[in-house]
Amino acid sequence: MAPLIQLIVLGYAATTEIKQIALAVRDNDRSYHSREYIRALGSSEYFKIRILDGPEDVDASLLVSGKAGLIIEVPPGFGAHLLRNEQAPVQVLVDGADSNFAVHGLNYLYKATRQYSAGVIRRQLGALGFRGAGGIKLKAAGLESGSAGVPLPSVTAETRIWYNPELTSRFYMVPGVMGVLLIVTTMIVSSMALVKEREQGTMEQIIVTPLRASELIAGKLLPFVLIGFIEITLALPVMLLVFGVPLVGSVFLIYALSGLFLLTTLGLGLLISTLVRTQQQAMLVSGFFIMMPFILLSGFIFPVENMPPAVRFIAHFLPLKYYLTIVRGIFLKGVGLYELWPEALALLAFGICILTVAIKKFHKRLD
Repeated sequence: MAPLIQLIVLGYAATTEIKQIALAVRDNDRSYHSREYIRALGSSEYFKIRILDGPEDVDASLLVSGKAGLIIEVPPGFGAHLLRNEQAPVQVLVDGADSNFAVHGLNYLYKATRQYSAGVIRRQLGALGFRGAGGIKLKAAGLESGSAGVPLPSVTAETRIWYNPELTSRFYMVPGVMGVLLIVTTMIVSSMALVKEREQGTMEQIIVTPLRASELIAGKLLPFVLIGFIEITLALPVMLLVFGVPLVGSVFLIYALSGLFLLTTLGLGLLISTLVRTQQQAMLVSGFFIMMPFILLSGFIFPVENMPPAVRFIAHFLPLKYYLTIVRGIFLKGVGLYELWPEALALLAFGICILTVAIKKFHKRLD
């Protein structure tokens, strides 16, 4: 049943199509034309519009926190330019950390802008008495005049890509790989090591010793904590020097929040060891029911925002989803604990809950 369940769940989640992009709009013109332009963007299935009324520094914080993927700044005089049959530029700020997201988001925005411009031109040509205005040719950067000697209005988007201006995909993927490697070397290996003790009959020998349960569990898990931090220490130079990933944020914060992530992976390893009897079973459970859902549903490959609501609900219970937001934010955006505290709190809650359940089940084995 495991492959069938994965096929059903992952069949919905495995998509590279991007929809419902969080698009923040600051309308500094507040004219009929600017409102119509915003309405045209909102009517597309690709954007989820949020109108900004706060201070200017809100723009950067929205991109940093991931609450907006694109921000459009409609300048004063936007409607006046169109009424004078001139180009009306708008500024677009793009979160380029995920290059796939940035490319798709810009393409959708260009398409929606061209469609709006075509509508404005058709209305203008109709007012001038021209017919057949629907055949106007569009170019990637904007619109050509539909008739010689007749100036026509158009809207052009002037883009600025932040955090990853060259849209290098490895800058986004490589930090996520570190999270996947931590799962492999801490959760899977720790679960198999504990089960191996049971298979060889040495677990019973340890249980009859004067060791308390807490000392026994600490002795089994602390070496894997050390292994996890050693792995981070070895991975950082490779990421920076070999792959050229920029590290804008704090190294200390990476270690601190990775420690919270290790709480969840080691708790899952201990929990798996209480549910299975053999190393083969431990590998099967950790691979099919933990590793694959974590990788495919956490946003490591496919964006969580585009998954069906039921799958998005499941993704909120995957610790790797929050860890990916943390490492990618620290590396590419230089965010601090002020922006990452919701993810850090989620990892702490997951770690405490998972470890508590695993320890209680492990106690039952000790009785």
